[in-house]
Amino acid sequence: MSNTLPDNLDSFYSTIMHIALTSLKDNHFQDNFDAERFNTDGTDHSQDFDPNKRVFYFTWFFFNKESLFQSYMALSGEHSKLLYLCLIIYRMVGHLCFQLPLEFRARQDDLQSYYALAGTADSTYPLAGTIGKLKHFDFVFDGERYIADCLGFEYYLHRKQYFYDQDGIRIRPEQGDTVIDGGACTGDTALVFSNAVGAGGKVYSFDPVQEHFDILTYNTKQFPYANVVPMPYGLSDHEVRAPLLVNEHYAPGFSHEEQTVPLTSLDHLVARDEIKQIDFIKLDVEGAEMATLKGAEASIRRFRPKMAISLYHKPNDIFEIINYIKSNFDFYSLYIGHYTIHTEETVLYCAPTHRSIG
Repeated sequence: MSNTLPDNLDSFYSTIMHIALTSLKDNHFQDNFDAERFNTDGTDHSQDFDPNKRVFYFTWFFFNKESLFQSYMALSGEHSKLLYLCLIIYRMVGHLCFQLPLEFRARQDDLQSYYALAGTADSTYPLAGTIGKLKHFDFVFDGERYIADCLGFEYYLHRKQYFYDQDGIRIRPEQGDTVIDGGACTGDTALVFSNAVGAGGKVYSFDPVQEHFDILTYNTKQFPYANVVPMPYGLSDHEVRAPLLVNEHYAPGFSHEEQTVPLTSLDHLVARDEIKQIDFIKLDVEGAEMATLKGAEASIRRFRPKMAISLYHKPNDIFEIINYIKSNFDFYSLYIGHYTIHTEETVLYCAPTHRSIG
């Protein structure tokens, strides 16, 4: 890619199209596929090339190029802009033809050190899920103890998801912060945030699924700090009074779009004084990110929290969420990070230019 990043719509469009077409012509990567994530049906998909998906994303890029360029220009720093271009190109051409520039791939020594520390045992928790049984973790990392029955901590402790630190910009939960953990699932992020904020902080962890809420509650009793509050709701822009949804298994990718689940908004909780302060918001709520942000407008303006928002659940999230935040909250500088070799786990980081006093 050229050393000069595009600075107008024409060069943005031509740069992406040129690299995408050249990648389709020249590249065939053999080490750019996550078999553990995508071969769960017992079939090797590492050589799959889906022309329908390629057509969809080339068409998507053509019809949304103005909005994509607007969100690209809203990002701060060359690192985020370059990554944004690469994420668009990857969507267009796929894993065989384009490799994302990801810092964590170069840190294999760190990964092996992490695995040496984070040994697991079979969990005695009597529930399986869409990707098998839970694992029991009990280890010390960077001076903090991680003990829980969950899916694991590699993304947060090794890949540093939700802990942005690039070119002197640091966006993460800090000691004493109050954190919104949107999309708690089995409680892995709840524990990571709990350790990050320490005894003086607090973590509100939200999930509308009965099995997730039960595992989360079970895990909080093991956590080193008693600072996590399980919240039996999904997050949105409105309230729904309903019982927790029973799935009879855990499901990390669960989306409530077609099912009735208990919902609330951050603005409702703050208005009722159930949450008194917000310093950091993490949202991985399977496509409900935009609704959750709209249901938190007053709280975001009041507290100006740091934020880490998933951008990958819907194709248009990658520009609609960025452009929404830039248009409605002009006190943020915006950055992105990405934490898989595929399209999942793109995170928008929002750094307030200055914080509100509440």
